[in-house]
Amino acid sequence: LSEKPPHVFKVAEFAFQAMQRDDQDQSCVVTGESGAGKTEATKRFLQYIAEKSRRNLDQWGARGGPDSVLLRQQILDANPFMEAFGNAKTVRNDNSSRFGKLIELYFDNGKGIL
Repeated sequence: LSEKPPHVFKVAEFAFQAMQRDDQDQSCVVTGESGAGKTEATKRFLQYIAEKSRRNLDQWGARGGPDSVLLRQQILDANPFMEAFGNAKTVRNDNSSRFGKLIELYFDNGKGIL
């Protein structure tokens, strides 16, 4: 990506473009110490991907309708819900995750639409 530390939107854009260009699955791993901002980075990553998907929906002229809007919102709303399970107070963070999580998003082939 570059010599600078990666920015969450740049990583999301890179993965999204590679998915569309190469028609291959992409994986992004968010890691860091307690309190480093993993939850916030994941939330921003998902917001970016959902917005890219919405724009692609408009570009392709597909009929997303209320169901696709609802789906994108449900994906964004699921992250805080997942964080509510298994968290504990630590010296560095009042709401530290005690587990890892896997989020899988499925897109229309080549169109980048959730």
